[in-house]
Amino acid sequence: MRYRHRGGVVVLALILVGAVVVAAATGSAFGRGKPTGLQTPAAATKVKLPKETIGIMGPVDAAEVIKLVNDAAEQAAKTLGWKTIRVDPGGDPAKMASGMTSLVNANVNAIVLTTMEPSTIASGLRAAAQKKIPVIDTHTLTQSSPYFAGEYFLPPAKEFNLLLARMKKNLKRGAEIATINLPQFLNAKIAGEQIKAAASRQGWRIVASHDADLANLVPDVQKATGDILRANPNLTAVWGCCDFAPAGAIPAIRAAGKNIKVYALHGVPSTMQFARDGSAIVEMASYQQGAIAAMDILAAHFARGAKIPKHLPKSMAYKMRLVDQSNATGGFPYPTNKLLAPFKKKWAKLYVKAG
Repeated sequence: MRYRHRGGVVVLALILVGAVVVAAATGSAFGRGKPTGLQTPAAATKVKLPKETIGIMGPVDAAEVIKLVNDAAEQAAKTLGWKTIRVDPGGDPAKMASGMTSLVNANVNAIVLTTMEPSTIASGLRAAAQKKIPVIDTHTLTQSSPYFAGEYFLPPAKEFNLLLARMKKNLKRGAEIATINLPQFLNAKIAGEQIKAAASRQGWRIVASHDADLANLVPDVQKATGDILRANPNLTAVWGCCDFAPAGAIPAIRAAGKNIKVYALHGVPSTMQFARDGSAIVEMASYQQGAIAAMDILAAHFARGAKIPKHLPKSMAYKMRLVDQSNATGGFPYPTNKLLAPFKKKWAKLYVKAG
């Protein structure tokens, strides 16, 4: 009896071992070969992204900063495996309106905009809402809209004050200033009002102002600056609301044989040459941040049903700095590949690329 009992134990052990082997083999056949404890968290939570089509539009790709952001939006979307439809209205409000409508009619899954005023695209925004297409507006401040699922904007006061601090150091009371404006956009309009108020406080005289032609930015500003210089021989400085101001104003200043510095908001990669040679002092920011963040937020929304936040999370906040001859030795401080890199790393852990 003792021998049989021990034999039974051996048989039972063999049966249990066999069951474990069969279970392991069965688990492998269904993709569960590793015990749960050995799986990485990424492997356990990784989700395949659904195929989506994203609409992308800014007011005019001829504006370097707008193109920079739209390019980043497109690159981020394609990194996730998504198709894009991109519209460039060329600065024409009628084409902005029709472009928005065309994106909705193309049945895109989401739309990411760069500095689009809601009044210009009102009909398309309403149509997008009816179709439940989320729309996210990014980059510089525009009017708010209940039809925007997200509004991911740079802070105007912070940008302006960064540049103003340097102007206060460099410009004396009585300095004569010319301003280059773009009042069609809220952010630029606010900046134009801020420089007027600052000039009054500091005792500077704004002797000339020019509203740039959105469809012909750099040539228009170059001609206007030449006219301003001829009419104001004692001009001390040129202030610009936007990225195109140095590219337009500095050639005119050089042609006139003047040594007048340009202070500008929204410096872009091509502005670095003017900062390096001391012609311009510019505020620069990670303009592409909002568009890339929008794609990250849309990925979580489409893959996991996450809610789209109305405002940009603090963890994804824009960065900005002042660039002048002292620190302009390298390239543009916020290249797209550098901004996109941490998102790519994050997406590789969370998602399987769509396609």
